[in-house]
Amino acid sequence: MKFIPEGSLSKKSLLSSHIFILCLFFLIASCSTKGPDSPLKSYPEQTGNHKGSKDRDFSYRKDRLYPEKQNKKTTQGQESGSFNNPETLADLKGFADDLDFGSLEKAIENQLDAMFEQEPTTPVRLGTFTLTRSRLVETLEAFLKILKQDLTPEEFKKEVTEKFVLYRVGKGKKDNKKMLFTGYYRPVIQASPVRTSIYRFPIYKMPERGFQQVKLKKGIQLVGTHTGIKQVRKRDVDKAWRKLTREEIDRKGALQGQGLEVGWLKDDLERFFLHIQGSGVLEFPDGSRQGVGYQGSNQYSYTGIGKLMIRDGVIEISQGSMQGIKKYFIDNPQDISKYLYQNKRYIFFTLNNEGPRGSGGGELVGGRSIATDKSIYPAGGLAFIRVKKPVLDENNKIVRWQPISRFVVDQDTGSAIRGPGRADLFFGTGQKAGAKAGHYHERGEVYYLIKRS
Repeated sequence: MKFIPEGSLSKKSLLSSHIFILCLFFLIASCSTKGPDSPLKSYPEQTGNHKGSKDRDFSYRKDRLYPEKQNKKTTQGQESGSFNNPETLADLKGFADDLDFGSLEKAIENQLDAMFEQEPTTPVRLGTFTLTRSRLVETLEAFLKILKQDLTPEEFKKEVTEKFVLYRVGKGKKDNKKMLFTGYYRPVIQASPVRTSIYRFPIYKMPERGFQQVKLKKGIQLVGTHTGIKQVRKRDVDKAWRKLTREEIDRKGALQGQGLEVGWLKDDLERFFLHIQGSGVLEFPDGSRQGVGYQGSNQYSYTGIGKLMIRDGVIEISQGSMQGIKKYFIDNPQDISKYLYQNKRYIFFTLNNEGPRGSGGGELVGGRSIATDKSIYPAGGLAFIRVKKPVLDENNKIVRWQPISRFVVDQDTGSAIRGPGRADLFFGTGQKAGAKAGHYHERGEVYYLIKRS
């Protein structure tokens, strides 16, 4: 190799090399800001501007978008020194529970069965804290062990107080936080496995390979536009059904004739409320029963028709329960389509013989399972709630409201359950559970339990 002594390079050569290095620097810098993790571009959920945006939901990546800010916020919630801030701790006088502990053991065991198959090191949120899923498992296991000891109330209180930290959540001032509870249940609905003159309203499973929305020509899927004709990618066609609205599916029959029906119902209103509950039991004319559960949905957000009806003045606020809405539509059937189709969200179902399962994977237990916003509260969280419950007579009419407290497992979520101050209490299966859930709209206290390190 020929050696070039220092100083032998011309000024022109040096200037060229400097320009080259400078250009290379700007090229690298410009490329480094185009990755999806770049904090320079705000996503819609960061700015609050979702309208008209075509960006996907990246809310699960908020921890990575602003790492420095997020680290300051969550380091106190990591496994070392968690929950030591006295402003977050709750001091309760006792842990009275209005239900039998057998149902609580079942709810905990159901959730543990699901969580044993999940990644234990996955971080999960609990309000302003960050935990690992394994910490939730340890909490449930430790609490289950206490339940199986058959302790006296005083011994039970001592064990829970010594071994767990309580963290009050909700909306409002730190000493008076509340959660707004609504209720949901698993309805039993008369249905038929085939269409008849009585059973005319289908419920569908998800299309497996998309459906034909465009014409085929020489093996290429084409769609006309105002600028000409363009080729449609297969994956776009496969997902096209997600763009269908409730009106397009139920009124215009966009999914008819594709063998997607899993059952037929008598009533369009019953079908709509089955969509809201997310699971149910179909009771066929021969007396046999078949469970149906949530399989998926289209791309639209949930719109509560009760709020629309109150806004329009057709019902009062006091009539905004499921029963109140049903009664209005029975008296005014001409308004059913007017309001139902304003909720564009559509639910697809799958047949199963299991009990209802929450989004956290565990089978739900009536009275012991709650749903919360899973971007704020964890699936598998153990909680203690103070709220009121409805007391029914023999005709399933509410005769009074009774203050209660009980332990529950956070196992589920819902499209209408959003924010730190919302929760949904699962009441179980059948008419009695529906009578309770349909009128439920109560504010209460929620305290999550975490096993002490």
